[in-house]
Amino acid sequence: MQALEGLKVVEVGNIIAGPWCGSMLADFGATVIKVEQPKTGDMIRGMGRIKDLWYAIEGRNKKNITLNLKDPQGKEILWKLIEGADVLIENFRPGVFQRLGFSWEEMHKRNSRLIYTIASGYGTTGPYAHKPGFDRMGLAMGGFLEVTGYPDTPPVKPGISVADFYTAMFSCMAVMFALYSRDVNGTGKGQMIDCCLTESILRLQESIIAEYSIDGTIRTRIGNGTMVTVPAGHFLTKDGKYLAVSISGDKLFHTCMEKISRPDLNEVEEYKTGIGRTAHRDELNEIFANWAKEHTIDECLKILGDDIPNCRIYNVADIVKDPQFAFRNDIVEVDTKKFGKIKMQNIVPKMLGTPGEIKWVGGELGQFNHEIYHDVLGYSDAEIADMEKNGVI
Repeated sequence: MQALEGLKVVEVGNIIAGPWCGSMLADFGATVIKVEQPKTGDMIRGMGRIKDLWYAIEGRNKKNITLNLKDPQGKEILWKLIEGADVLIENFRPGVFQRLGFSWEEMHKRNSRLIYTIASGYGTTGPYAHKPGFDRMGLAMGGFLEVTGYPDTPPVKPGISVADFYTAMFSCMAVMFALYSRDVNGTGKGQMIDCCLTESILRLQESIIAEYSIDGTIRTRIGNGTMVTVPAGHFLTKDGKYLAVSISGDKLFHTCMEKISRPDLNEVEEYKTGIGRTAHRDELNEIFANWAKEHTIDECLKILGDDIPNCRIYNVADIVKDPQFAFRNDIVEVDTKKFGKIKMQNIVPKMLGTPGEIKWVGGELGQFNHEIYHDVLGYSDAEIADMEKNGVI
């Protein structure tokens, strides 16, 4: 059995934060019925360079159906799904789902065991709750962008949707907490979970808020280095590659200086402690940068060896051919109807007792309509044909 086998999930939402929570649950065996708008589907289908490719990954292991939630019959069908579900996931702007006729109070009344998790930009309450919130807003307001980049350049957004994915992970964790409360602690009751982009990023802010509360310090951008590991950063090598290095602690610093043929730096009084090295962060990073420029990436990796935290900065080609990822089966090849064989990330985390499994990729729009409407909800073929004709599904 898989870890979540038997768990019934209904997913109503678009793009990333809500659907990715559903993806994680589906990867570990939950039956996830994904509800999409007829004709258009989840917006993620049209995102990226290649239509439907991203959906093939994030829609995997889900039973996707089409359903018009503005249609009275569509609402009736969704209620049937909700009444039989353990978990409901949605990430509309706060208030939208309720205006469609689905309030938490009514859901809890009809299915007291339901766990209802919402992902939004700012949360369901407060003065900003009504505002649309996308990944960049979460990163900006949560403080992430202020500390990312260089002091003399604008804040830099990460190349992936960090706020969305972290919100999805917090949402997935909360679902597990709620299941434990309901089924193990024995409350027998579901609950509502209110996750949002801004708070997910806020929670990642290390000691930044505590520092400000003590002495008013506002941490800002310092480039690729850090205030706790020196030298540290992304260093350009002789052959135009980038080397990632992070040195923490006196022992590692001493060993690193020996390896780059600068044992003299170990005798400099200011460099003998972490506090001292942090105070001289720029000059130590410059010394290391000058060393890296004199060597190719392979020479750097060989000289630093396995004792120093270091690696080349990978692009996707490096990832796909790396022996560590290959040994752990982190990249897998799967069959798709539209694209043939494609590679994608395998399931994370690895559970040795109840591992996850990619059973199928994200399907064509409405691929599981007949199975869900006929086999699960009991509609006849004629009724399904009528619903298709009338735009209900």
